Amino acid sequence: MNISIPGRVLFLFSLMLAFFSCQSDPDAILGNDMHANDSLQAHYDTAFQIEAFSVSDDSIILQNASTVLLGTSYSPVFGSSTYNLVVQLLTLRTSDDAYSSGSLDYSRIDSVILYLPYSRSFPTHNRMDGRALTLSIHELEEDIVDGVGYDSAYSSNYQVRYNQSRPIAGPVTVYPRPYDTVYDSVSGSLLIAPLKISLNHDFGRMLLDKVKSMSESEWLDLEAFPKYFKGIYIKVQPCTREEESIVFSVSNLFAEGAYLNVYFDGMGDQTSYQSFVLGPTRFTQVIRDRTVSTDPLYKAQMEKPFDTVSGRERLYVEGSGGSRIRFRLPGFEEVVSGKVVLNQAVLVLENPDAGQSPDIGVPEQLVCFRYLNRGQMEELPQESNAGGYYNESSGQYRINITRYLQQILYQGTVDPENYKRFWNYIDVAPSSDERYEHPVRVVLNGPGAEKGNMRLEVIYTVINE
Repeated sequence: MNISIPGRVLFLFSLMLAFFSCQSDPDAILGNDMHANDSLQAHYDTAFQIEAFSVSDDSIILQNASTVLLGTSYSPVFGSSTYNLVVQLLTLRTSDDAYSSGSLDYSRIDSVILYLPYSRSFPTHNRMDGRALTLSIHELEEDIVDGVGYDSAYSSNYQVRYNQSRPIAGPVTVYPRPYDTVYDSVSGSLLIAPLKISLNHDFGRMLLDKVKSMSESEWLDLEAFPKYFKGIYIKVQPCTREEESIVFSVSNLFAEGAYLNVYFDGMGDQTSYQSFVLGPTRFTQVIRDRTVSTDPLYKAQMEKPFDTVSGRERLYVEGSGGSRIRFRLPGFEEVVSGKVVLNQAVLVLENPDAGQSPDIGVPEQLVCFRYLNRGQMEELPQESNAGGYYNESSGQYRINITRYLQQILYQGTVDPENYKRFWNYIDVAPSSDERYEHPVRVVLNGPGAEKGNMRLEVIYTVINE
């Protein structure tokens, strides 16, 4: 579809061409010749073939993030997702003289409490507040070290080894309430009380036995404890109904007061305690079960043999190691051909469920990149305004990919060999923090949808010699 643009708009385009002609980057494909307005022909086109389908993302999300996820969710579309926490324990307090010297009988344990501070990010709706969450704690069977055993600092399919035969604490059911507040009369502000989880005494006694076996110098070394106890795997029991979904984020563990306290009988009538800080090394292990999805198009694209055709109807995006979109434009140069300046190219993706309020939010921004290998990607040439933000009123994402497509036109004209590396699939996923740290998700129309289809809107100018 070609639409003629009035002469004064063409004059603006000619100014743009004069600017581009002074550049040495791929946008300057026209050389140094100036062109009269009657030699320019402007076009608007959406008649581009798009091949698109959904692919699964990585299963372990960001290590040592500012927040970590914990919980479980079920969606009839995306299936079940369980967010487990893998974390080191570090000793914090060994200052009780009688306890440190090993002369104190701490066999009478008062309580073992795990404190997890909320980050206030999730859940997104109050109706998720106070739902039941069942978890158990298992002992790690390998050291966890930053960057060791993982594909990248962001994501990996690596499954950490832990004792699966029996938990060292739990199962225990808790009721997270990230919306409950308490008034702090000192600061005059409202505070959110942390999630407090009471664990069995045997677990606390085992931890104290480990501390008692440490040397005096190790008591003063905050990071010595992992030599004796590698860490814990907080394993959440998956849910099977959407109304049971409860996923929340825990604040930066090492810095924000996430810890485990073992309280025991102290000297006289006093109660003594030993603190264990959670961190600094930790990550969320995501376990997904896509087989319980009731959406045949989602399952077709996620399960082997992967169906790349069903993406014409529906596409699926989910953060936290869920799924992303992969697409390419195989006939782009058949539509945009000749001596061309690409003025604007915008990828449009529409949400057929716009206006609804899911328990877990829609991604705020989608970005495009080239996927190279697991955990490795390459950014597209930068736009001055990449866009990609979700418009709630229209239910649309509009992502600017002008410079990437201009590169394709340029390389195809002057450098056919390097052109090949651009002519490949582009991936679409939530922006970095949402992709790894937030379980956002959205279903989008594919390029073959009857209404609101995925499309590319292009404004370009052809130079007629």
